[in-house]
Amino acid sequence: MHNVLLRSVVTSAALVLSSFTSGRAQGTHSTAVTPVSDTAVVESPTDSARLRRSARVVGKETAVVAAGLAGAAALVVPFDVAITKRLRSPDLQQSTVWRNGAIVFDWYGAPGARAIGPLLAVAGSATRSPTLSDMGIHVSESYFVAAVSVFIVKGIAGRARPYTVSSESAYDFELGRGFPHREPYSSFPSGHATGSFAFASSITVEAARRWPKRAKLVGALAYGGALLDGVSRVYRDMHWPSDVAAGALIGTVSGLVVTRWQHAHPDNRLDALARRALFAPTADGRFAVGVTQSF
Repeated sequence: MHNVLLRSVVTSAALVLSSFTSGRAQGTHSTAVTPVSDTAVVESPTDSARLRRSARVVGKETAVVAAGLAGAAALVVPFDVAITKRLRSPDLQQSTVWRNGAIVFDWYGAPGARAIGPLLAVAGSATRSPTLSDMGIHVSESYFVAAVSVFIVKGIAGRARPYTVSSESAYDFELGRGFPHREPYSSFPSGHATGSFAFASSITVEAARRWPKRAKLVGALAYGGALLDGVSRVYRDMHWPSDVAAGALIGTVSGLVVTRWQHAHPDNRLDALARRALFAPTADGRFAVGVTQSF
């Protein structure tokens, strides 16, 4: 039974994510100039005006995505108890495949998605690669915005985690109970899901700009990992399904807005400062951090 359910989840996820990332790749591709190499691109005033117009179109697309995800999250709410009971059922809990898969995809959300952006930025700085540096900076910025957003919402919502209440009390909210960060009452939304979906949306936008032909593959892998990370959080009794759905909404929108805004404003000070950070190995095996005059 559990193998059938697992295959069904993965197959459904692949179909949804394929269509979702395909649409996004096409929409995002309209904002791209050409695939980016490791050389700086100098944009003309005409290019800048076109980017501003494209940014307005992208804003509308992001609003549509946000509305769709919000609707999906609302549809999940009535099924919190039923889905949680199924994922917490003895046959799945005793399954080696499910247990090991939950560990792997739980790691995908944190520290995995959290670390990838900084690692790319460090690699770009060390190799003097603007492509890696920009991708790492934008993924990190997206994750940071998502993390701050989810921290605030967690504190305000004050929802009890599944392990603190019976499965019939799925909607135990209390305004402000999550502040300061109180683990038993910080269920909504899922921080893991928020971070992994922020990473997925940001890296997919980057792939669509730089390697359009590979954007579907990148998106399917990134969003697939984020979805399974969310499933693992419910399976491990850390979140309700609606926590994951809300995290997917916040994370996806954060990644889209931050990454697309930064590309529409390539001369913004935050990117410029981050790009000038230099990480270089020292003789004793450590890393020195500095700021260069230019990158």
